Amino acid sequence: MGQHRSASASRLLGLDGFEVLAAQVVGGEWCLNVETTATVVGCMGCGVRAELHGRRTVRVRDLPSGGRPVVLWWRKRIWRCREPACEVRTWTERAAAIGPRAVLTERARAEACRRVGKDAHAVAAVARDLGVGWATAMRCVQDHGTPLVNDAARLEGVAALGLDETSFLKATRLAPAQWVTGLVDLERGQLLDVVADRTRAAVEGWLGARPRGWLARIGTVALDPWRGYANALLAPLGHATVVVDHFHAIRLANAVVDQVRRRVQQATLGHRGRKRDPLYRIRKLLLTAAGQLTDRGRARLRAGLTAGDPTGEVAAAWQGKELLRAVYAAVGPAAARAALDRFYRWADGVQIPELSPAGSHRAGLGGRDPGLACHKRVLQRPHRGRQPAGQEGKAGRPRLPQLRQLPPTAATALGRDLAQSPNQKTTRTLTMPWCRARRSSSTRSPRARL
Repeated sequence: MGQHRSASASRLLGLDGFEVLAAQVVGGEWCLNVETTATVVGCMGCGVRAELHGRRTVRVRDLPSGGRPVVLWWRKRIWRCREPACEVRTWTERAAAIGPRAVLTERARAEACRRVGKDAHAVAAVARDLGVGWATAMRCVQDHGTPLVNDAARLEGVAALGLDETSFLKATRLAPAQWVTGLVDLERGQLLDVVADRTRAAVEGWLGARPRGWLARIGTVALDPWRGYANALLAPLGHATVVVDHFHAIRLANAVVDQVRRRVQQATLGHRGRKRDPLYRIRKLLLTAAGQLTDRGRARLRAGLTAGDPTGEVAAAWQGKELLRAVYAAVGPAAARAALDRFYRWADGVQIPELSPAGSHRAGLGGRDPGLACHKRVLQRPHRGRQPAGQEGKAGRPRLPQLRQLPPTAATALGRDLAQSPNQKTTRTLTMPWCRARRSSSTRSPRARL
């Protein structure tokens, strides 16, 4: 399949200063023979009209078209100056759309940078789509991305700053994992910068390089619930309202639900979770948002809690998680304050051992408004508890607010509501002798799971 010189094909190509001479599909790729539209060229040395000396064919890859890779066969003209006194003899024509000795057109190089930087595509995937090597695609990202990173205008107008950690390289046998801290403009959803490491010093160094006027315009900071990040904001952004990112707050609540489920599982059945255990069967439903549960999922959740949660502790932890989600899902300040008050009232009536105390729950949550701003106090991640005190400060490590056990009347009412639900399915009670027999075996089954 192919065609010869066509004005419509040149318009479809859309490359300024080029026209298509022929087009054919070879090996699943579009091969386009192209040349420049310039026919009269002056000498670069003396200005005398040059004459055609010869041609040289160059292969350059362009953006895909119609789901096929495109290869341009550029028939480059070689010009010669006819003036004997001119020092310039011959030269090869150039075009702004294709750089000298380039493998890709300039628009293909810009598209590679956009896909990697904005669409978060892998460099290897972009290189495969363009038909080039990884190093070639990465050079495009560096050449077009460096001016964007160095542009000071991208940091203008930032009023809400967000920062969080990201795993940059996984740990290997010879090297530990490498982390980076990303800083984002929350209002525009734009990545501002990425700094190496996830320490207090890394964030302080980046903020210390910003002008005072820029720091003064920052009114809100959303961060990963880690004390190191919060301490880094004390000096440069002490005036800003600190907000815990809702993803991490709900993640902490889900972790508490999972820990309570494991403890109750051990207390009631005497072993870790197994496939037939009621609480183990609903472990994923407990972490799913209540609004995303289907009728069948809600029925399974009620049946599992009725059969495996006699004290109502798992149900209480799940209820707290949903009340915390409602705070972040509220629309408007009034609705958010009402949801936060409900969460406070619930927190006043429950006591769960998995929640480490951090003072009163209002101090732990900072008495915050709809954004759950943490006013110098943030929720602490459990896995960050071994950071050196000298590096991350001497402040305590508060986590979720202290919650107390449901009163007996409330626990009874909650259990009755779950038991009397019309969607409840009958759940077979597990026989304890079967569990004890498996527990007493000399070799534990490798299939036993948490």
